[in-house]
Amino acid sequence: LQIRKWADGDSGQFTNGRPFRLRNVRAPESYQYGGTKALRSAAGMTSRSSGKVRVNTVGRDSFGRDIVDMWNRDGSINNRLKRRGYSNKGQ
Repeated sequence: LQIRKWADGDSGQFTNGRPFRLRNVRAPESYQYGGTKALRSAAGMTSRSSGKVRVNTVGRDSFGRDIVDMWNRDGSINNRLKRRGYSNKGQ
């Protein structure tokens, strides 16, 4: 799959139009303090692979977004964002 855009540091949209949210990643919204930094972190991780990613969909959230685990050639994007401090205990 390929990412069309990131909405914030933990969610966005694929080129097929499906919205997604990264599992177990909790980043501030783009309008909140730290949101721009989180968005740039996520976008930077996927820009190296031209937005092409592999995903494993594990469910859907209350907004109808796919809950996904995501990887590119550098490894798990979920894990790298969590190591940068964007994490919580839930989905």
